[in-house]
Amino acid sequence: MKRFLIISLCLASLALTAKGQSNWGLRTNIGVEKKIAKGLDAGFDARYHLTDNFKQTDRWSVGVSLSKRLYRNEAKTFSVKAGLGYKYMKVHHDWSTRFKGDSTLAIADNLEPQYYISNKYSFNYADTYVDSRQRITASLQAGLELGRFKISLREAYQFTHTDSVSYSVDRYRYSTKDRTDKGYDQIAGTNFWVRNDMEGKSASNSNVLRSKLSVDYDIPHCKFDPFISYELFNNIDENLKSEKSRITAGVEFSFNKQHDFEVAYMWQNQHDNDEPAGSFICLSYKFEF
Repeated sequence: MKRFLIISLCLASLALTAKGQSNWGLRTNIGVEKKIAKGLDAGFDARYHLTDNFKQTDRWSVGVSLSKRLYRNEAKTFSVKAGLGYKYMKVHHDWSTRFKGDSTLAIADNLEPQYYISNKYSFNYADTYVDSRQRITASLQAGLELGRFKISLREAYQFTHTDSVSYSVDRYRYSTKDRTDKGYDQIAGTNFWVRNDMEGKSASNSNVLRSKLSVDYDIPHCKFDPFISYELFNNIDENLKSEKSRITAGVEFSFNKQHDFEVAYMWQNQHDNDEPAGSFICLSYKFEF
């Protein structure tokens, strides 16, 4: 009964936190970890993310990692380990619209194209595209066990290189005058003219410091252990400006020493160029040998 109450309270708090979130997504992860030597582990993982209320692919990635325990006390209650990882990602960008006209009208961007057409507003429509990214992460983590609680603090430096990319842009202009001299074609039966162009983004780099505090609880004689974590992202390129934060809570469980599972809810407070904000269901499986 005690275990049931703890897990129920955990799930109830997640439901309250999630209430009112407009964007839901899914984050899945499958990993393999191999013990190379005492205190030295190598890993491989594959990830797939959904966003826009589970309707749109956000990204997929594959990565490799290496971790080394640097110190552990005799009681095995305190340890320090270092990690190094590489990840290759494909990130999906959904279509977007941008109003083109008198800024005093305060017409919002990213509305459905039909809104601008119905109201005779000029706009640009950028088609969907996918960019490629490569990411290197170096981390240092300390873990402390206090009774059945385990507290860990991880500091990670994250470098991301985004390749240059081109994408299609349709420029819709409302005009009663002929615009064929500017390369536009008229949409039949309307006063809208459209021209297709190609735009692009140059290659770019970003440097981020990620700070993560986690607390796990080992329930006696139970394979289901609840956890909660808070992570803060600081932009090194902008004097450690805080970009976003996320809270994750859930349970981890294993059927034996080789198969580990994790089910969690994650809330991210801010959308940026790297990933969307909102609520996410996280599912993870790792095979250790």
